[in-house]
Amino acid sequence: MYNTLLLRVLFLLSAVFSGFFSSSVWACACGCGIFDVGLPGLPVSGMNDQLGLQYSFMNQNWNHSGASGQAGAMNPDKQIGTNYYTLYGQHMFNENWGVEAMLPYWMRSFTTDTSGTPGQINNTPTPRSANISSLSDLRVMGMYTGFSKDKSSGFTFGLKLPTGPVNASPLLDRDTEPGTGTTDALLGYYSLGNFSADWSWFSQGIWRHALNHYQGYKPGDSLNVVGGVTYNGIVSTTRVIPMMQVNAMWRAPDQGGGDALYGNLNSGYTNLYLAPGALINITRHWQANTSLYLPAYRYANGNQLVPHWLFNAGITYLF
Repeated sequence: MYNTLLLRVLFLLSAVFSGFFSSSVWACACGCGIFDVGLPGLPVSGMNDQLGLQYSFMNQNWNHSGASGQAGAMNPDKQIGTNYYTLYGQHMFNENWGVEAMLPYWMRSFTTDTSGTPGQINNTPTPRSANISSLSDLRVMGMYTGFSKDKSSGFTFGLKLPTGPVNASPLLDRDTEPGTGTTDALLGYYSLGNFSADWSWFSQGIWRHALNHYQGYKPGDSLNVVGGVTYNGIVSTTRVIPMMQVNAMWRAPDQGGGDALYGNLNSGYTNLYLAPGALINITRHWQANTSLYLPAYRYANGNQLVPHWLFNAGITYLF
């Protein structure tokens, strides 16, 4: 048992150090933080550990301003397509205290009109594209789960570390780079419960605040909150647990030139997504998951590219 515990701790430490010694960050004004809360990455209370790999996809190709879509010609940026691969792990040192780490990897394609101006139609566009592949910001958080006897609620606290590149491509603005260059404080909570033998509920939230500027840039504060339900009544026959999540996201405008040319007018947003999905109990230790995120409400400052939908899937090993 001691050797197994040591291996798990070493795994988490290796994730930490891999983040420090490679080009990486988990930040983007597009709303990729939506994948940071909710199932399946919700903390597991008690003496349970878990390791997981998540794949997420977001294709931002629809110009949005205020609460409605706008003509694509009003935004020099034309498309931001991103594949996210996130390795995460959780270890409980005892019944009350634990630690979790997330290390994302981005594959992003970006197309923009280098002669365009936000809010104005350009009849002679000069399109250029960039493709980047990079580790993204490492996130390390502690957990306390001792508020109740059943360990069904707790709070989380930690840091997003400035381990990612802020100059992956000269075409990218600071809010679309893999890294912000800032150290961000993270504070959150989670809670689980049951309505009945078949229905369960969960809730989680994370607030992020940059503690410093880097090269004159500071990302806006963000708050991501999720609430959801799962139905366990058909597990005995199908091993499938249907779930529904409601994800609310808010991000304040950036400071210090989030957009290299036009400042921070095109940063900051409020989003609300409905996310139907399912958990699949493959074995006692292995669990798969999938979710489709559908926008219910959006408000974007200035002109920003948004996706029509988002997708997430992954596999988790529960010790």
